[in-house]
Amino acid sequence: MQDKDAQRESILDEIDDVAWRRHTLPHSGLMPDYFIHYWDLAELIYKYFDEPFYKPQKSSPDQVK
Repeated sequence: MQDKDAQRESILDEIDDVAWRRHTLPHSGLMPDYFIHYWDLAELIYKYFDEPFYKPQKSSPDQVK
C-alpha cells in the first residue's frame, strides 16, 4: 500500500490530468471521457481514506439482452 503522500500525489495527478484533457482534447476534435476519470478519482480518494470502494458495473446482464 502506498503511503499517504504518494496517494495524495496520485489524486492531484488525476485532477491535473482531467484539467489537461479538458483544455487540450477538444482542440484535437476529441472529447474526454469524464465518466472513467470520475471513477478513477473516486477510487483513489476512497483508498486515501481507507474506505472500501465498490465500482459499479456499466451494465448488468439483463440490460445487455
